[in-house]
Amino acid sequence: MISDIKALKIAEKLETADIDIKKTIEKATTAGYLGEKHFYCTVLEYGGVTHTVPEVLGDRYKSQPLDNLYYDIISKALDLEGIYISLAYCSSNLNIPDEECTEIIEYDDYDLDEDEYEYMVQYSLISADSIKKFKIYAEEGISSPKPTDDMGIITNIINGEYETHFALRSTDLCMSSFKVMPLSDKFPKEHPLSFKNPINKILIEMVNKAIILK
Repeated sequence: MISDIKALKIAEKLETADIDIKKTIEKATTAGYLGEKHFYCTVLEYGGVTHTVPEVLGDRYKSQPLDNLYYDIISKALDLEGIYISLAYCSSNLNIPDEECTEIIEYDDYDLDEDEYEYMVQYSLISADSIKKFKIYAEEGISSPKPTDDMGIITNIINGEYETHFALRSTDLCMSSFKVMPLSDKFPKEHPLSFKNPINKILIEMVNKAIILK
């Protein structure tokens, strides 16, 4: 697992990276497990609420191919509030066999006696490039993304250059829209939006590898 410092360095380098938006979106749509496509690009509005391209075009339930119209909407959004590209997610509901994982990580960073550990939690972390398994005791107090969350990047064009940040997209099951929230180094590692959170650090590394640069 990368260090806190390495996670922040990746984030700082990403801020001004020259990202190939089209190829990154195309790569994102190939990600998934057992052939399911989980990732896509959404348009941001003020306040971080996201809308799919079909929503922008007036029919949220219609499938929209990655054609010229799709990328025209994305291009216009980049000059406004920006876009969010979903590139990885974390699930405690998937039981992926060890042999299908590219890496299995066990985390224990607290000085607790063995008899204080009771409940092991196992997460599957998935991107377009890899599938990892992360094991941690619930007693560690680390918050994980909810089943409705995913991680990716928010990016828009400011003064002719891309500005990009890692972010978590989240919704409650009762909500009809997702909201994007940037990660921060101001939170302790137990916080779900912290750069120091061990689950986030693994996802940051996975998302960084899924981004295609020009």
